[in-house]
Amino acid sequence: MFGEIFICQFPFTSGTASKPRPVLVLFDLQEDVVICRITSVVRSGLLDIKLADWQQAGLAKPSVVRLDRLVTAERANLRRRLGHLSAQDETSVRAAWNQNMKL
Repeated sequence: MFGEIFICQFPFTSGTASKPRPVLVLFDLQEDVVICRITSVVRSGLLDIKLADWQQAGLAKPSVVRLDRLVTAERANLRRRLGHLSAQDETSVRAAWNQNMKL
């Protein structure tokens, strides 16, 4: 399931509203999944990964994975499947996660 991209109602940080947007599945927790936001707004932080193969992944615009925008969601909330990350983009996401997400 890691690397799959879906449309999902993603909550705003305030928690008061949400909007449908592309999300990347990071972890499969059986009934739930840990997802992160994908945006077309270019960002350049340590946890922002620009997708090289965004069209192959089923996205409409050049996009950035935002590993600092995580949500646990019920799998049933994943709507339409758009696609899957390329091997190159999977490697980039894993490397950014492993390098920057330390406890």
